[in-house]
Amino acid sequence: MQWSPDNEGLSQLCLILQHAVSADHNERQQALDALETFKLQPQFANYLCYILLHLEEMDQLRGTAGILLKNCILGGNVVDLEYVKSEIVRGLCLDNNFIVKITGIVIAALYSTYYRQHREDPQGLITLGQLIELARDNNEGSMKALSKMMEDGAQFFQLEWANHQTPIGELISTFLYLMTEGKTPVVRAESINCLNNIIPLQCQELLVKLDDLLKNIFSLASTESSHLVRQNLCQCLTLILEFRPDKLMAHLPGIIQFMGHIIVNTNRDNDDEEKVALEACEFLLALVSNANVPDHLIQPYVKEFVPLLLNNMVYSNDEIIVLEASNEDDAESEDKDEDIKPVSAKIQKKNGENDEQNEDDDTDEDGEVDNEWSLRKCAASVLDLLTGLFPKEVIESALPLLREHLTSNSWFVREATTLALGAMAEGGMKYFDSQLPALIPFLVEQLKSPWFPVRRMTCWTLSRFSTWILDDHTEFLIPVIEPIMQTLLDKKKDVQEAAITAIATFIENCDSDIVSTILYEPLLNKFDECFKFYKKKNLIILYDAVSRLSEKCDLEEQALNKLLPHLLSKWSALDDNDKELWPLLECLSYVSTSLGTKFAPMAMEVYQRAFSILCRCVELEQKSQTDPTIVVPEKDFIITSLDLIDGLVQGLGYDSKALLFPNHDMTMFAVLLQTLQDHNHEVRQSAYALLGDISYFYEKQLFTEDLTKSFVEAIGNELIQNAENQEAVSTVNNAVWCLGLIAHKIDLGPHIIEISRIVLDLFCSTQLILQSSVMENLCITIASLAHFHPEVFTQLPFATETQWNKWCRLASELTDPEEKTVSYAGFIKIMNLVDFNTQGMPSDKTWELFFHGLQQDVDISIMSDDLYALAMRLPDHWNQLLLGSGMF
Repeated sequence: MQWSPDNEGLSQLCLILQHAVSADHNERQQALDALETFKLQPQFANYLCYILLHLEEMDQLRGTAGILLKNCILGGNVVDLEYVKSEIVRGLCLDNNFIVKITGIVIAALYSTYYRQHREDPQGLITLGQLIELARDNNEGSMKALSKMMEDGAQFFQLEWANHQTPIGELISTFLYLMTEGKTPVVRAESINCLNNIIPLQCQELLVKLDDLLKNIFSLASTESSHLVRQNLCQCLTLILEFRPDKLMAHLPGIIQFMGHIIVNTNRDNDDEEKVALEACEFLLALVSNANVPDHLIQPYVKEFVPLLLNNMVYSNDEIIVLEASNEDDAESEDKDEDIKPVSAKIQKKNGENDEQNEDDDTDEDGEVDNEWSLRKCAASVLDLLTGLFPKEVIESALPLLREHLTSNSWFVREATTLALGAMAEGGMKYFDSQLPALIPFLVEQLKSPWFPVRRMTCWTLSRFSTWILDDHTEFLIPVIEPIMQTLLDKKKDVQEAAITAIATFIENCDSDIVSTILYEPLLNKFDECFKFYKKKNLIILYDAVSRLSEKCDLEEQALNKLLPHLLSKWSALDDNDKELWPLLECLSYVSTSLGTKFAPMAMEVYQRAFSILCRCVELEQKSQTDPTIVVPEKDFIITSLDLIDGLVQGLGYDSKALLFPNHDMTMFAVLLQTLQDHNHEVRQSAYALLGDISYFYEKQLFTEDLTKSFVEAIGNELIQNAENQEAVSTVNNAVWCLGLIAHKIDLGPHIIEISRIVLDLFCSTQLILQSSVMENLCITIASLAHFHPEVFTQLPFATETQWNKWCRLASELTDPEEKTVSYAGFIKIMNLVDFNTQGMPSDKTWELFFHGLQQDVDISIMSDDLYALAMRLPDHWNQLLLGSGMF
């Protein structure tokens, strides 16, 4: 496109860009203000592009212009892009690697924003053609740009572009050609990376060429020496294994040999080699975790895998040097904010939530919290999964090797051996059974090692054997947990962290009676000392351990004296904007619930601050909708405040009403309604949890007709919009649970038709696959809705054999006696109104399920009249069974 800048304007912009990166703050601010004015000019992007492409020997200025151009494109505030679109590819042909790189970034931005929304623009295909042509000429800049484009959105090239053309086919052909024929390692590696981003799409254009791709991979595997290419090759094979494992089964022996060769011959102190080895090990991880790969294809390699994995679980030489140099005590030193990994709220769980939503792992696989994913960690993960698949074979192969190293003079060998034992613990527990009585005392001795990595790893490994100890070998509990408790006060903070995490695991796996008797007082005393000793980073984990203790047992007066002063002291010392409040708020939530009425003296002060934080965050969120300059606090402040208030409600019961609704002030409900509209799933999840508990503990008169309508509408919208959203499962679960509690207390007459339709659409659907926890809560909620209005469930879609059978099966599996009683009471009301002549009589199989559930943990006294009425309607054999059961 023919366009040239105005010289005066060009000079002015260049001067502004120079000053924009000035070291002088005032000069820089003035330039940035001037830049905002310049951005309003329609030709702004053209000027930036011209500077990037044409101002030679001014690299810093050109780079600034290029990054600014990229940001403008991504921001979608460019008025005129014609010059940029037609000229930008020229930058890839310049003899300046820095400018070539910046140009590639700008091109990728164009495709991830403008062309994604304007695929009909013919320039998109023209530029794409130019990029392909340059790549085939081994232009590395073009190849890198294409690679970034595939990472940002390979799926968009499957769609139609200008003139009904679909680019994905030509792109795949180009990448397949260049992965073997590219003249430089960069071109070959980036071509494979492009294909790696296309494989998950499982598009037909690639599926028909998978054999060609495999042929290229095997060719490169035997000839390629570039670390970058080999790294991408391993990734490619891992992706094929995930999406088309059938294509690899015939080649598995050769692929495993290839991966093993890479790992065995890796120099762990060479970063490039270790990256390739990590990718190779990740293939093994994918292999042993892929349910579509038959076990019998993996089993022959167990004896080959085990020593390979064990060897790579020892720290590298460089890591050993670093760890030995940092072995000195550091417990007295303050934590730096950058050393503390970001904390996030642990969402309060409500009835029936599945374990998969409750991920409590605070550590990585090998017990190290802050280190990055590495070959060592990956090897430990593979060993863990492999032991789960073939426990006997793995233990038999590993134990002789481990015995040799248990008493090694080298601390790093003992540490790796301890890691291996922990990695094999879960899967190989029963095969360890005869070894553990001797191994456990040995591991406990390692807690005294002068090397902190050994002490740290030992804590984790002992916690991995906690289920073995707690299930059948409680004689080891005190000999194991007491030394770990002593380690809580280790002079090395990393060891403290591993110890408190191990203690939290023991608490989690312990029966409540063991925690509340044997461990209760020792834990309180140790936690008291830890609060005095720990710095910021480990306090966060200590809060979690206290939370788990609070969940396991009812805290007594002693806890008020040992724990609460520390928690309230920290609470008072932290600013309302401090992120350390998140775990502390969560901890106080659990503690207040556990202490119950004993928390009452502190409740008002704690509630008022939590409510103040909640209101401020919600208010700022509202204002930000019309004022973009307002900085919105992070959602965890809302989540944890809601959870703490909910903890007070659960702990104090009805007595908490004076906190939430003083003098009939209904502000709390207004705030709750706002949080139920939040786009963040976790915020709504916590809001539904609080609303449900308010419904349960307080009288129904609190809910006006308008409030009831608003809450029911919010729940209905939640179920309609998010029932199929996997990220919102916990939120939907809480919403259904909350609706059941409201419906059992309040007659939803004006809303019953609409809300029951929404509930039944979910419960009766044959298309949706809902988690069992959601289905259980739907079962309870149907019965709760039937408490006042059983008639709405006497017709289709609920009044069928299929749905009755499903309901009875779910109800029989409920574990909470109160919820189970409510459920059967509601269902019996429904069945008393069903016209069996029209709808048909439930089958014997369904009645069998019904009576089986009814006889366990159900208080039939509250439904005896309805149950007797039902007995009169049953076939003779069920009538006699029910009347003769002794229930009446």
